[in-house]
Amino acid sequence: MKLTVVTASTDPIRAASCILTWNDQPTIIVVNGRDYWVSEQAEQTEIQATWLTEPAYLGSVSAFRRGVDWALEHTEADIIACLHDDFEIHDQDWATKVLRHFARHPACGLLGFGGALGLGDEDLYQKPYNPMSLARKHFRSNLVDAEAHGIRSLLPERVACLDGFSQIGRREYWLGRQYVTDGKDRTGFTEPPNCVRPWTLLEDLGIRHHCYDSILGAIAKRYDWEVWYLPVAGKHHGGRTAVGDAGYQEWAKGQMPGGDQGFWEFAHKVCYQEFKDVLPIRI
Repeated sequence: MKLTVVTASTDPIRAASCILTWNDQPTIIVVNGRDYWVSEQAEQTEIQATWLTEPAYLGSVSAFRRGVDWALEHTEADIIACLHDDFEIHDQDWATKVLRHFARHPACGLLGFGGALGLGDEDLYQKPYNPMSLARKHFRSNLVDAEAHGIRSLLPERVACLDGFSQIGRREYWLGRQYVTDGKDRTGFTEPPNCVRPWTLLEDLGIRHHCYDSILGAIAKRYDWEVWYLPVAGKHHGGRTAVGDAGYQEWAKGQMPGGDQGFWEFAHKVCYQEFKDVLPIRI
């Protein structure tokens, strides 16, 4: 099996210290909101990567959509890892562990390094809408500050959804296909009606940033994929991929009332409205 990494970055020079910890895996970097990146500047990062540059801000969803589409169409990757550019990996063997897990678990469509056993309140649709009722439940990770976000877990386990910093999917999942099995040894994939790639669906729903991690978990549930947590050690610095960038914040203000907060509110409402067939999710 082959793995390719996709990331989106508003500042690849700043992100280089994290990207270089990914142990030279084939990488596609979507430079989001910069029109001055040329080969000479890219080389300053010491990163060997495919560079896709966008002069205007896209938001993380559209940036990842472009990167994953490029990977699907120009590489033979079986597994495509969508990582935030501010995620620092402390395990040199992380890619081997990821590929081994996918090989052993054919129903695994999506995997990451931080995940929750539940998504959404039990009575989500029996009470007035509140975006906080879509919160994750029982989060676990092996990050340096794992206890600040939930619990530290050193065992792989199935989860309802993942944190946005690591969304690692099987090619068939990113193509929008459905997992099928006869319950024994025969497994395969099929294209559901109106098959849409997950990042494209997010983009079509108007989501720019926020809540896409929950929705990717809901898409996996809808199409019978398992979602797994894998306890790879690392540090997610948080905020640098989008919300910590002043240019992104200014751009967001011109896209929606409330700027980035407006993105957050809109994305949660879309999740609530569009995924009633699978929410809430429990493992």
